[in-house]
Amino acid sequence: MASKKMIVTFLILGLVAVATGCSDSNNAIVAVPDTAPPALPSNLDVEFNSGVAVISWDANVVDGDLAGYIVTRERQGEAETLVATPTLLTSFEDSAPLIGSSAYHVYAVDTTGNESAVATTYLMVTVSHNDYVLAD
Repeated sequence: MASKKMIVTFLILGLVAVATGCSDSNNAIVAVPDTAPPALPSNLDVEFNSGVAVISWDANVVDGDLAGYIVTRERQGEAETLVATPTLLTSFEDSAPLIGSSAYHVYAVDTTGNESAVATTYLMVTVSHNDYVLAD
């Protein structure tokens, strides 16, 4: 009877050793690609003073992988990139705003290249004409 107990004990210990045994193969850690876009730039605003348009927005404090912002200006369907490389800034001065109505677009880009939705603000620049009065 003692020999049957020893065999059963040996089998149980053998199964535990197989279940918890070492393995030379390491499971590779699979990185999940970052596809989440950064937050939309918030509180976008434009001010016009002395011929300069200043576009500003709040800093993104929620995305640790933020690379920066891109700024574009659109007028009559044609877009021009004003800040082409993602830059960590919260305002941009357009020293040559266009006459008429322009849309300024700002979007955030993270270090993986994901882009946020586009925030837009509008500016209307008009030209005033002086009335000349001829005196006798």
